[in-house]
Amino acid sequence: MAGNGSKTVNDQKVRGMTPGCSPLVESLPGRGTGALVFKRANESSPACYYRYHLAGKQVLIKLGVYRRTAREVGFTLPELRDQAAAMAQIAKAHGDVKAYLAQQEEDAEAARIQNERAVESARLKAEEEARERHHLAEVEASRGTFGELFLDYIESRREKATAGVVKELERLYQTNMLAPHASIMAMKARDIRPDHILAILNPIWDRGAKVQADRMRSFLAAAFNHGLRAENAVGRSSSKSYNLVNNPAMLVAVEKVSAPATRALSDAELRKFWGTVETTEGVGPVMALLFKFVIATGGQRIFNVCQTTWDDYDLEAGTVRLIHRKGRGGQAMSRPHLVPLTERAVAILKQVREINGCHPWPWTTTGKQHIVVSSPRHAIADWLKSEHAIIDGKKTPSFSPRDLRRTCAQLMQRHGISDQLSDLLQAHGQTGVANIHYRNSPEAALPEKRRAIELFERALAKVLREQQTAKVVPLSRKRK
Repeated sequence: MAGNGSKTVNDQKVRGMTPGCSPLVESLPGRGTGALVFKRANESSPACYYRYHLAGKQVLIKLGVYRRTAREVGFTLPELRDQAAAMAQIAKAHGDVKAYLAQQEEDAEAARIQNERAVESARLKAEEEARERHHLAEVEASRGTFGELFLDYIESRREKATAGVVKELERLYQTNMLAPHASIMAMKARDIRPDHILAILNPIWDRGAKVQADRMRSFLAAAFNHGLRAENAVGRSSSKSYNLVNNPAMLVAVEKVSAPATRALSDAELRKFWGTVETTEGVGPVMALLFKFVIATGGQRIFNVCQTTWDDYDLEAGTVRLIHRKGRGGQAMSRPHLVPLTERAVAILKQVREINGCHPWPWTTTGKQHIVVSSPRHAIADWLKSEHAIIDGKKTPSFSPRDLRRTCAQLMQRHGISDQLSDLLQAHGQTGVANIHYRNSPEAALPEKRRAIELFERALAKVLREQQTAKVVPLSRKRK
């Protein structure tokens, strides 16, 4: 088939090409710019090439397929001419068009790969940052709050402290921390500053409970010390971490205030308190009888009495077994203290049994636990606010439950009862080496204690202006 000359090609000529016919060639404007070449090898649409010369040889670069109709895929004649013109510009600038295009393709592929790597790197970095954020969020969530720290501290004290101490810590947490300062309790423990500690302690101090403020600061300092070392403790049950770096409670100073050490009720005050406490508004019958029992037994420690159960009382033998504890938490040293009971004390217990005989504890107002340490203090406060506290037109000065113990000690002193008997009855100063290792039988000391309580009962009856009819329950009545 004869070849077509280098003439202008139009759509009619291209459409008229038959399979296997000679190529159509259209030179591009300008010398050495190359040409468009159309070939139709088979029934398919003609293919278009850009032809240029390199080192005396013809080089063909396929531009695409000619689109004969609007429905076919391919390029129009003007589009193919534009592509060829672009190739001519490359040939003019770079010579080897095919090599240039190959390099461009290689560069594009390299750029694509680099871009994919950059995208993948960014994705991995984003995932790593997300994992780090998630980890930090988990760490932050695992870091305990101030409230959790104090509760963790309370849990750590359960095996070492008495149940009463733990109950008191729980009460202080509820009344002095959680209820009035919920927002501070919700803060992370590591974010607590001395001013937060002051916010807790100042209201306690301002209401006059200065000794409690000092104790509260000590508990807070102990809680933070617990947090500082607990995270590295083997076998620790709590999963919370606190990340503490210091102890903010240690930076807060509380003026040391000793509890009053001289307050004792006068005979008139003791007589008025004894005679009116059961009729004071706000003071329940069990609480009133508790005060009378403490006085009737010579001023025993009120909280030791509160902790007793009915099993500790032997009314036939006329004794009650108290447990005195010394040392941190009260567990370092525990010793029994047998207290002889007068007929007055037994009569009080019989009244209590009518009220609380169905409960484990005589001294309970709920039936669920014994009276807590703060309740007697509140009851005395109610008595002091009542009209009963007015004696000879003057208001009775403030006193606390433990001042009843001092009152009984001074009552014995005024009535000639020796310090030795008084101390023995009140279990005061009984922790020496001889007492611990030799004089350590509670029963052996009972005869002397009975003599002491009998002398005390006579003195108490005089103060109460009673006929001296109450007696100590004799040993002969002890159960066989």
